[in-house]
Amino acid sequence: MTKKIPTTLLMLTCLAGFFYSMVSVAPINAVEADKKVKTTSSQKDFKEFCETVEGRWIGEVIWITDWPGFGKKGDKVTAYSEFTVGEGGNVMTGRFYAGPGSGTVLAHYDARTRQIWERAVSSGGNVWNHLIYKHDGAWHVQTTGSTADGKKISGTSIRSFSDKGKTQRWSGTWSIDGKKLDPLRDVFRRLDE
Repeated sequence: MTKKIPTTLLMLTCLAGFFYSMVSVAPINAVEADKKVKTTSSQKDFKEFCETVEGRWIGEVIWITDWPGFGKKGDKVTAYSEFTVGEGGNVMTGRFYAGPGSGTVLAHYDARTRQIWERAVSSGGNVWNHLIYKHDGAWHVQTTGSTADGKKISGTSIRSFSDKGKTQRWSGTWSIDGKKLDPLRDVFRRLDE
């Protein structure tokens, strides 16, 4: 007699595997930081970051390079994103849509390394790993990752919030395989307040 695995159990097993793989890669993707800047964070910092980002946003994005599945360098597109906190405040998940592309985001706090990590995967096959920490009142981001064809993505940026948290600006510089890209200059506005 053949036994069938209940759909719910199968789905939970797949999700558990996905979350384990996301959490377990943090040491592999560790970013070498400027020794003068503290890149560690607390659980309280993570909660503050989530409260700052959670919700719905609309933005104007200018592509800093050709992103397959999204658009060409210099294209200006409207982007939408939505972030929610779950699992007792231990994770923030999000979706983003920009031009014809989309992506999934997972942010979490790693208590062992005392770091906030945000990981994003796009419909174009790109992967970004963001080490996030607060410095001088702004959220700083050290990025590593790869393009769909295996080129290395790296860089630093700042996510600054103004207008009582209603406006979010991304600034900084990334590179692909060591080639510096145009500067980030994306602006998002909160939709849900």
